[in-house]
Amino acid sequence: MRKYGILVRVYTPKPEEVPDRVERALGHARHILEVMNEFPAMKRAIFLVPSDHDCKETLLALRTRFAHEAISISKITVLSFPGHHSCEVLNRGLTELSYDTSHALIVSGKMISYLTRAALLSIDQAFERGAKVVGVAADELRDIVLAGRIQNTFAGWDIAALLDEHAFDSKGGVEEVAPLIRLARRFGRCIAPIDIDGGVLDVHASETAIARHKKVMATKIARQTAECERLDSSFEFIQSAIM
Repeated sequence: MRKYGILVRVYTPKPEEVPDRVERALGHARHILEVMNEFPAMKRAIFLVPSDHDCKETLLALRTRFAHEAISISKITVLSFPGHHSCEVLNRGLTELSYDTSHALIVSGKMISYLTRAALLSIDQAFERGAKVVGVAADELRDIVLAGRIQNTFAGWDIAALLDEHAFDSKGGVEEVAPLIRLARRFGRCIAPIDIDGGVLDVHASETAIARHKKVMATKIARQTAECERLDSSFEFIQSAIM
């Protein structure tokens, strides 16, 4: 039986943004707990604070706020790890989840509204059919995800398969590309994009978040192309592995 865990990253380099980040994360935690009640196979969530990218205040503030609001630590934990936010930190989160769950959902706060029982049923069905990675196609990411280039903005991964293929090792902010290629080489057609409506891409209104989002989107294709070349592969190979 598949058991799911969720990874959500929370951080800011600016101390003045911490209170707002924490309140936003609290809203995400409450939403996750509601969905857990509707989808019992989802067992736990980890809020990850990448210490090398943070102002060093988010971890304590987040833990304090969650404790004050009596957020269940058996269902939601807050951890901090060093390293790149899209590589080492995610890999540590995956390892933590691997102790008691089989599949990881990596979800950005800006796509939390897409985390619903209906979406999770679709994701679970894809894994039932043999997928090793499932990506939610939505908003401005739809075309990229439907072409097989799954995004950790909202993606589900078979934890054992991902860790066996070296997990995430790119520091270019396109960490998904290398494991997609490696999984496709090993398993063939194992990539499942799913198109889901009903949510809203909610980019945080802070100056830091908006600037980061614009920079990421403006250079995404070029960085993905470079990562394919690093793996001696191509977008076409990734697309050929769509189920």
